[in-house]
Amino acid sequence: MGKTLTILAHGDSDGVCSAAIAKAALSSRYDEVKVFFTHPAGLLEDLTNFASGDLIIVDVAINETHVENIRNYLRNYGGEVTYIDHHPPPLNTSVEDLGFTETYVDYVEEASTSELTYRKYRKELSKDFDRVALYGAIADYADVTPWVEEALSRWDKRQIYFEAGILSQGLENSRKLYNLKRDVVNHLSKNLRPSTHEELLKRALNQTQENEKLLTWVEQNVRIEGRVAYVLNPPGSIPIAAIYTLRTANTEVGIAGEVRNDLIVMSLRTTNKKLNLNNTLRKITPTIGGSGGGHKNAAGARIPKENLSKLIELLNEELKRTQQT
Repeated sequence: MGKTLTILAHGDSDGVCSAAIAKAALSSRYDEVKVFFTHPAGLLEDLTNFASGDLIIVDVAINETHVENIRNYLRNYGGEVTYIDHHPPPLNTSVEDLGFTETYVDYVEEASTSELTYRKYRKELSKDFDRVALYGAIADYADVTPWVEEALSRWDKRQIYFEAGILSQGLENSRKLYNLKRDVVNHLSKNLRPSTHEELLKRALNQTQENEKLLTWVEQNVRIEGRVAYVLNPPGSIPIAAIYTLRTANTEVGIAGEVRNDLIVMSLRTTNKKLNLNNTLRKITPTIGGSGGGHKNAAGARIPKENLSKLIELLNEELKRTQQT
């Protein structure tokens, strides 16, 4: 049996670019490189179902709920496990203590995982491969780090932003089309531009049209409770709907959620610089039977659908506290 590398990546642009960079850098060492897409709430299950050989996990936060189970899984895993990520760690836990063979994380500069993955493997990549990392950084709103600014200065930034836009829009229009996403990873791992992937380009144009319709829908369906605005089951991208909700309602927090069976899967955005959505959601969602986290001003959560009002109440309480500090 040949040597295998499994890459578990988040399915957004940052995760896809990170997976492409890792694949490009390491393919020559392995007989087979397999790519699967996961998310914080599903990481433990996907490790069990898909991991084999050496393993790289990119752009996937560690969920507090699964910390101990992931630690136990890694303790018994047979291959090397590398973890590269830019999300804040679980509360009261260091990812370095979870049992990874190697960790490459950065919580200070707010760099994208694409940037971190490129910086780790840059010696094994062509000099022009930095543009793939730039696509991921721009699409993840992590384009103001010193590395990004220096790397962009060596490109026509208009072209880089154009390609990043196609990638992010195209992937948003391909949410659960995992085979297509694998094909995009393979495409980018050859340092080919997103605009030269015919299906991705077509989907990017479709997504742009859908976003315009989504904005109108949000304006007609947004609800406001205190300093929090929300929409449920938007006909389009959940993250983009959260941004449009924030913009339309002019509140401090915007939420877009999708009801899936007994859960609401949601994206949240804030303009309140004193509110850390990652810390807030990691603290309050477990108290209502859910989980959540992400970044300071952009995060995600999953909660029982009957607890939406409670979540909004808790968020309003946190917003009031920010006025007192």
